[in-house]
Amino acid sequence: MKFTDIRYLRTEKLIFDAFVKLLSNKPYEKITIQDIADEAMINRATFYSHYADKDTLQQGIQKQIIEQLSDMIDAAQVTTDDTVKVKKAESLLSHYYHSLEKNPSIAKIVLKNISQEILQNDFSQLLHQKYDHLLTKLNVTESGEPVPTDFIVAYLTSIFVGTLMWWIQSDFDMPAKELARLVIKLISNGHLTVMGVNINRED
Repeated sequence: MKFTDIRYLRTEKLIFDAFVKLLSNKPYEKITIQDIADEAMINRATFYSHYADKDTLQQGIQKQIIEQLSDMIDAAQVTTDDTVKVKKAESLLSHYYHSLEKNPSIAKIVLKNISQEILQNDFSQLLHQKYDHLLTKLNVTESGEPVPTDFIVAYLTSIFVGTLMWWIQSDFDMPAKELARLVIKLISNGHLTVMGVNINRED
């Protein structure tokens, strides 16, 4: 069973790498299953044992991008109770941007083949999953009326996804570290404090 698992994962990597390589030289819509199979040196039946079609493969890459950020969030320990540690948040974002910067073909899949709406929905779910303990403590009001938590999450997600899309579209014109510093600075200096989130700029 272990051998089968290793072989399956090895084939997954061959398909993934072949797809990314093809995307460097050919538009997504012109890539065929046969192209991917030939590049990965597998047959079409093997491809279909892993993915139903090209779109499913693309969705798998999208999922991997989200899972990568999720793993980084777990490791970074950005929050404690109702406090956000700005330096750790900036470091987390910088590492995430840098991972995309090192793999521009993968990053461009996000821009060309995943709608911004879908990406925002994925990041919104991730934000709820990781930070619900913090979000439930927020007490943001406007003219005496509470602002829904979902609205706050949608707002923060749109900032993150919008700047990410801009960065990829600009061909990574700004260094990853600088982009992370700017995004966190803009959010922590205004949006989070207005929401009543405590900001730790020391640790």
